[in-house]
Amino acid sequence: MKERKHENAQLIPDGITDIGDFAFKNEQFDGIKSVVMPNSVEYIGESAFENADNIKYVVLSGSIKRIGVNAFARCKQLDSIAFRSGPPLCLNYLTQNGVLFERNYDRFGKSHGYTLFQYPCGRANKEYNIPVTVDDRAADGGVEVTEIGENAFMECVHLEAVYFSAYPGTKMEIGRCAFAWCNKLDTVRLSSNIHRIDPTAFLGCRSLKRILIPKGTRKKFETMFPFKQTWELLKEE
Repeated sequence: MKERKHENAQLIPDGITDIGDFAFKNEQFDGIKSVVMPNSVEYIGESAFENADNIKYVVLSGSIKRIGVNAFARCKQLDSIAFRSGPPLCLNYLTQNGVLFERNYDRFGKSHGYTLFQYPCGRANKEYNIPVTVDDRAADGGVEVTEIGENAFMECVHLEAVYFSAYPGTKMEIGRCAFAWCNKLDTVRLSSNIHRIDPTAFLGCRSLKRILIPKGTRKKFETMFPFKQTWELLKEE
């Protein structure tokens, strides 16, 4: 994909390797719409750009080794996260359609699927289909998505519906505050392979009217939601 030309960009100086925790949190970046990182950047700290409301695009370094939780959370105009074109190829993260995914590793260091790490919460799309796989160039093919990460969709401005689909042989988890305070979220369709939902996953979703679940799974999903008020939203289909 051809690299976007970024006007009004905040260019992180070449040679910088770490962006610290909370480095640009709540920074308004007046007149700045993009943040572009050189290939020297390897670490982005916790909440590094959280609530930086004017940012629309983030361009990451292929050298990235670790991104802290909430690094790009609550950026109310953020529309896309991408990697710089060309080498190096990032091994721990990838983006697909502007959404950031993190590679999962077990305790033996073996890779096993991806976590949806950050959805751009300012994106204008009203619906999103959780991909069952992502295109991993390092693995030469599609690799399954197995988790929605902590705060991944938190405070999405426009999102009204989210749809999950089952991937054969894969278990899916929905993490802490994954969809918390998505005030326009109205409909969620869950898939049969979901085996854990954090109690805070849909915290503060005040517009949520229905949670669609596969036929015959009501008892299973009731055990995943701590409040009986939520059970009333479960609709088998």
